[in-house]
Amino acid sequence: MALATGCAQAPVVPSEDHVKSSGVSPASRAVARAAAPQGACSVELYGDSILHGGFLGDRRLDESPAAALRRMRPRYRVIDHSVSGETASARSAAFASEARSSRIVVIQHGLNDAMQNLPLEPALRAMVNQSRAEGRDVVLTGLSQTLAGADVRARGDATVRRLAGDLAVPFADWGSVPMRRGEMADILHPSQIYSTRLVERLVKVLDHLAPECV
Repeated sequence: MALATGCAQAPVVPSEDHVKSSGVSPASRAVARAAAPQGACSVELYGDSILHGGFLGDRRLDESPAAALRRMRPRYRVIDHSVSGETASARSAAFASEARSSRIVVIQHGLNDAMQNLPLEPALRAMVNQSRAEGRDVVLTGLSQTLAGADVRARGDATVRRLAGDLAVPFADWGSVPMRRGEMADILHPSQIYSTRLVERLVKVLDHLAPECV
């Protein structure tokens, strides 16, 4: 499938890079942890092969992003709904009827939709609105770097970034995470070291959203 070209200019919105220390003391954080209700440190992940840790067809990283998140923040209960090759358009069609139990929903979609010229923004908006209607916090991630289709990636990333700003959703700016050519498993998918770096960026946003879970 040929890659589309073009990139919409998007306003800059706050990302985890702009989030500084909350000023909460270690003692206060310990009290918050003790007082946190059951399920407060819980997250469900929705995304494609990048969040799944997939590459080269059916292969998967030794440590998937979900596993890395569990390792970095063991207080979290992590439920991984990511599916390699999935689009936001496909997921959003069933999203409202799916059962969820976590406090936080992380949505990482965009590249597949952009490559297939699918309507990304309404699909993401529907999932954000549904999650919020259920009383959940939402985090959107930007699109990770690729070795091909830079214009398509940038267009999808701009759409997600713009929506995060419009809806005041915390945004994990994966597009700004450094990547070297040797850190890709293939032209679209991160290798282990780059994938881990992406999760570290996501963790910064989660830490700001739920400091009691650090």
